[in-house]
Amino acid sequence: MTSWLVAATENDVREGKIKPVEVGGTRLLLIRVEGEIFAIENRCPHMNCPLQGGVLVDHSIKCPCHSWSFDLRTGAYVASDKIKVNVYETQLKDGNISVLV
Repeated sequence: MTSWLVAATENDVREGKIKPVEVGGTRLLLIRVEGEIFAIENRCPHMNCPLQGGVLVDHSIKCPCHSWSFDLRTGAYVASDKIKVNVYETQLKDGNISVLV
């Protein structure tokens, strides 16, 4: 069963920045790009490297370990959409960012 859980306040996630959080036992990254807040799993499927040290480029994050890039909107590896990381819906309400986990 999934539910909305508060992950951070709106002020915790600044434009173009990566905010690691743990929500309901799941390690995620909250990232704001062009005003939209994305939630993506903090784990590269290649070798389980944390994505939190990665580099943001437009709507993707590049893994710091082996340079694999993942689309923040879909979780798809940019070189093959057959490889993905989990992405989660977000909502902003009353100054809080919630994630559907």
